[in-house]
Amino acid sequence: MKKLLTKLFIAAALVVSLSLNGCILDALNTLTQNIPISQTFTVNSSASSYTQSETIDLSNSDTYQRYADKIQEITFLRTEYRTQSVSPSDLSGNITLTLSDNAGNTLFTYPLGQIKPADYQTTPYELTLNSTQIGSINAYLSTLSNKTFVATISITNITSSSTPYNLVGVIDIVFQMKAKTS
Repeated sequence: MKKLLTKLFIAAALVVSLSLNGCILDALNTLTQNIPISQTFTVNSSASSYTQSETIDLSNSDTYQRYADKIQEITFLRTEYRTQSVSPSDLSGNITLTLSDNAGNTLFTYPLGQIKPADYQTTPYELTLNSTQIGSINAYLSTLSNKTFVATISITNITSSSTPYNLVGVIDIVFQMKAKTS
């Protein structure tokens, strides 16, 4: 019993000394937080194709602003398309989403294909980006001054039972931030 207590005491002392050595304390001083950004696109048209671009600025996020001076790293986590409203409900089209940096360089282009936006009112369409696309976004974000993106939605081959049609679509992007808490 005495040997067991001695081993437990040595193990506890080792854990305490390692935590005081910095590696565990450093982990406790780092906050990992998601930064969700949503960009809404409103389409009211009778045309058979439509393109609209909107600026996404991470610095507009409350989460980003709260930790702006302590951010160490920002990385891409995921993105989705969802439909907020659509009229008529049978509207369909070939939708493509593009994300560019603030200089106009394309970070990714993602074709959703010929879809009915009404299908994505309750369940969003998650974009499955490949490692090259994710790498492009993260390379851009690696310079912390790069906080602005341009999101573009293009719709072609639009069919609808009536015109004008109305579509309010949203692109949701989630970034992950690591920041020092002290």
